[in-house]
Amino acid sequence: MSLRNQFWVLRQNYGERTNQKNMRDFILSTRFITCPWGGWGEHRTKVINGVFNEEAVDESKRTSRGQDRKFVQEMKIGDIVLIPFAGQKTCVLARITGDVEYAIETGMFWRQSNNKVRIDTAGGEPFRPVGRRIEIISADILRPSPHLGQQTLMKLREDLVNRLHA
Repeated sequence: MSLRNQFWVLRQNYGERTNQKNMRDFILSTRFITCPWGGWGEHRTKVINGVFNEEAVDESKRTSRGQDRKFVQEMKIGDIVLIPFAGQKTCVLARITGDVEYAIETGMFWRQSNNKVRIDTAGGEPFRPVGRRIEIISADILRPSPHLGQQTLMKLREDLVNRLHA
């Protein structure tokens, strides 16, 4: 790692509705992380078009708060990403190895039921998210803080980075 590398926390939980076991399995098997707001539909289209989701487009009044822009414009090859999963005590630690890909062919599908999103090999809409390739450093880093990742994407605080090196 060089001193230029940044450290990020990246939750993979679209709208806090994504099955976290499915997302963890997806990341470990594909070595791919997805862009906040870059999974599907109008939000994904905005990321692809470089418009981003900084203004509310639906009744939820939610915005990306620049997280999709940071994923595309500020994250770089070599940066380190800590990926926490809701309800799990361990995180995945990874290094970014590729530039942004705007429609990776995952061979997987997404579907929504009971206000939950499931990503797997069964039927639904093709899951072709915006994302980046990664190298897994560790698949079982203990979560350094219970409040880790209050936003979907943020820079990792220095004290938490130091705990990862301990």
